[in-house]
Amino acid sequence: MASFTRRRNGVARRLTACEPIPTNVWVELSAVHNKACMLCGQKEISEQLYGKLYQLNDIIVHYFCLLLSNTVQNGSNNEGICGFVLKDIKKEILRGSTETCVYCNEKGATISCCGVKCQKVFHLPCGLKNDSMHQYFLSFKSFCQKHRIPQIIGSSELQNSTPAQCAICKLAVKTSPSPTTIFAPCCDQKYAWFHRECVQDLALGPDDFLKCHICKDDEKLKCKMLILGIYIPSRSLKKLNHKNIDWDTSPYAWEDLMVKHCTCNAVKCLYPFQNQQIPQRDSRAWEIIMCRVCGSNKTHRLCSFLKCSEEWDCVACQAVPDNAKRTTKKRK
Repeated sequence: MASFTRRRNGVARRLTACEPIPTNVWVELSAVHNKACMLCGQKEISEQLYGKLYQLNDIIVHYFCLLLSNTVQNGSNNEGICGFVLKDIKKEILRGSTETCVYCNEKGATISCCGVKCQKVFHLPCGLKNDSMHQYFLSFKSFCQKHRIPQIIGSSELQNSTPAQCAICKLAVKTSPSPTTIFAPCCDQKYAWFHRECVQDLALGPDDFLKCHICKDDEKLKCKMLILGIYIPSRSLKKLNHKNIDWDTSPYAWEDLMVKHCTCNAVKCLYPFQNQQIPQRDSRAWEIIMCRVCGSNKTHRLCSFLKCSEEWDCVACQAVPDNAKRTTKKRK
């Protein structure tokens, strides 16, 4: 299978496998090239699981590995790899080289679970093998198996214990919430169950393919599928009314806004007031400071001997040279 590049005018050009890969142009690789993603270390190419495999000069990454990492999309869609600047990608690869995956115990983990007080870090392929869940919109959150967002289904739908068929592939499907099955929220039918893989295949097809095969609804189905971790290309979301997305129906939707980050990740925590009120004179010393680069690790000001206005870089981010302060610009 040949790879593809983009010309400066945006027109795609087909490359044969024997052609040299051009410089300063991001290229879509195929299995013929036998190259591994520098974020997860896997050579497997699966648009459904990891997204397409891209190369820009000496950088090779899966698209989903790039979206779910801490890299910020600072460029336009034509810059870098899909808007991710080459300099930022290299920093993220270097930062991941200091993180160990909780599943395979290998270095290079760049995806963190967003569950409250969960500190699991893993590769995308390792997480998917262990039933992780990933959201491909807004802040691109990831969840481990313990903290993945469950689909809320009414008791009347769960009362149907008879075997059901996936409305897409017509094969047997489990009629209960699981990492491999999804219930269509647009239907009142008790047999509206789908395989997750079948729904993802439809989402990667043409614009009008992602529709409920029972009631033919598309908008409500797409909104719910985004929350449940189905990747929907931007071309299919242009006509979507985002006001209809019920963000607050998830049990974890607002939980992280109500919990104060209070876990100290310093090498040695000196905090003495366990289950006690902090004296007012010491409240400044025990203030929680977040890492200015990754934002996931925290420390008490006194535990890291920080001055009043001094910022802090965690141990993992200190290994990355030239740590410029990152902006809070959200990915498109």
